[in-house]
Amino acid sequence: MIIESVSNQNFKFLNKLKMKKYRDKENSFIIESKKLVDEAIASSAKVDFIFLKEGVSYETSHKTLIFCESLFTKISSMTSPDGIGAVIKKKDPVEISSSKILLLDGTNDPGNLGTMIRSAEAFGFKDVILMPGTADVYNEKTLRASMGSIFRLNILNKTYDDIKKLKSCYRILSADMDGLDIRNYKKDSKIIIAIGNEANGLSQEMREITDEFIKIPMEGEIESLNAAIAASIIMNRLM
Repeated sequence: MIIESVSNQNFKFLNKLKMKKYRDKENSFIIESKKLVDEAIASSAKVDFIFLKEGVSYETSHKTLIFCESLFTKISSMTSPDGIGAVIKKKDPVEISSSKILLLDGTNDPGNLGTMIRSAEAFGFKDVILMPGTADVYNEKTLRASMGSIFRLNILNKTYDDIKKLKSCYRILSADMDGLDIRNYKKDSKIIIAIGNEANGLSQEMREITDEFIKIPMEGEIESLNAAIAASIIMNRLM
């Protein structure tokens, strides 16, 4: 059966999930593209249902809904969708267990957030902490930029008081232009790497609980790097 009416409850549900408050309320989010749906299933994410554009096929044992082209276009946030999407249940975070943690202190660009999550997986940072003011990890741009890493990493929301409690076990390294050249930093066994807001840098709260400020040496007239690029370089250096 093809869904063709804007009054359909499933269509309304999918449209609501475009908004963060409904994603939080329903504990669910939308992913789009065959690649992301494949990644979710391969990573054992909890799939509510698959949804397809009329005429598109996708082999799955999960519940599947088919929408006419005009409704699918209304649902999709992509410029050129491939006609495949899914509703996924949010994964409950677990206790921090890895020796290397990425902390994002107010990252507000969803694409940067997703890229940093992807790099975290690549460089062995299995826990990612999101501080207050950080973009929604379930934003469609974040999900696409993460390229599936979001399904495999432990992503947690924490407060500054929570981070203070971790200082007994972890050394906190914060990226800052006035910090120590990262090439001269001696690796610690358990570290938290903190990356600040793209425009304003680290919050005052994060600065106060930082153990060491580190920087990436640069040449030429460049004053700073994109936050996602900087985070990736630092994680690679300290992996």
